[in-house]
Amino acid sequence: MCSQHTPDDVSTVRVLWTDINGIARGITLPADQYEHAIDEGIGFANGVMELTLEPGLLDDPKYGPQSGDMLAVPDPASLMRVGWNEETAVVCSDLRTVDGEPFDVCGRSVLRRVVDELTNEGFVPRVGVEPEFSLLAPDGEGGWEPYNSRSSYDFDALDQSGALISTWTRAMSTAGYELLGIHQESQPGQYEVNIRYDDAVSMADGFVFFRQMIRSTARNAGLRATFMPRPYTDEDANGLHFHISLWDDDLATNRFSSTEDDIAFPAGKHPEKAGVSDIGRHFVGGVLEHMKPLTAICAPTINSYKRLLPGIWAPVNIAWGPDNRSTVVRLPPELGDSTRIEQRVTDTSANPYLALAATLAAGFDGIRNEIDPGEPTMKNAYHEPYERLPRTLPEALNHLEQCDVLTDALGDSLVTEFIKLKRDEFDRYQNYVTEWELNEYRDEF
Repeated sequence: MCSQHTPDDVSTVRVLWTDINGIARGITLPADQYEHAIDEGIGFANGVMELTLEPGLLDDPKYGPQSGDMLAVPDPASLMRVGWNEETAVVCSDLRTVDGEPFDVCGRSVLRRVVDELTNEGFVPRVGVEPEFSLLAPDGEGGWEPYNSRSSYDFDALDQSGALISTWTRAMSTAGYELLGIHQESQPGQYEVNIRYDDAVSMADGFVFFRQMIRSTARNAGLRATFMPRPYTDEDANGLHFHISLWDDDLATNRFSSTEDDIAFPAGKHPEKAGVSDIGRHFVGGVLEHMKPLTAICAPTINSYKRLLPGIWAPVNIAWGPDNRSTVVRLPPELGDSTRIEQRVTDTSANPYLALAATLAAGFDGIRNEIDPGEPTMKNAYHEPYERLPRTLPEALNHLEQCDVLTDALGDSLVTEFIKLKRDEFDRYQNYVTEWELNEYRDEF
């Protein structure tokens, strides 16, 4: 729904943007103010970009109370109907300075810039996503428990959530996105949704919309949804897998595809006489090369590192493999025009604009420098001697701080403020004594 004007039956427009953490923020406007907002932007205190998740303010933000405004400028191409709220539309925005320059800590603008750089070199990114989330129901005692007690692909779970699934499907369709499938994931109350590929910026917009839609429709049903990476001890966690391919300028040729039969798969592939191009391999090489700093962007919370552990089908070691879910990069068995790589580190707490921008930038560096990813593995990478992903958020942030490739791609200001926010998050965590520590130490010392 690309228009400078809203449809006649839309009475309000929500102007949406995300802060550095990826939290959706914005304002609701009467529909007759929408065109003015496109022309002039909507002013906000620019310090809101650096709110912590607490929420609170950093002690030393780049943008404090003295720093003035930024402008949220709606992108008409992103206008979407809010299917669960009649007469309402939402539009995603780019952030600019008051004099019209791109705001240096705007993730959406950064992703646009990275995509433009790739496109100028003849590589047009296409991205699909697979978000997972946990649905909770009241437990009758003032708390929350998993919505159901089912597990992977259970059909009863689909029956129990049939009305919700219909709501989710209609809402995304109304917004212009196609859900390719929804299933019960491995843990009680956990769902995975596949969203059909699109251009990178539209897909990041779509995930922000999807995350808000799931939370809103759950709330309307008396439930609660969380995209927290690992909401329960001893259970699997919520990832956000990126399926990425690069195409030529007219979207006629998948630049990752090859007619060389140069790679084997554990359970077959199709077409049989197909493989991965040098461009695809070099893209993988760049992602692997920069995986440690990339993890800080793609797994951006303390809780994220309780997902990146062996045994719960999340990656641990830095490897790639054909149809191999133990690796950070999986090559799905659908080749030819469907050739793509699946980046499996990102989780659902990530800012999708930053995570996609950083992944594309890492892969592009691999193409430019012809980085060899090494041989793909068909073994369980958990048990092979590959380098390990960072174990904690501070470790990942240290790698990001030293990575010129991602700093150049995202911008020094954004990386600096991101690291500030995340180190503040870890410092606040360090001040909190957990129940585990009490159980482990209190009576022993």
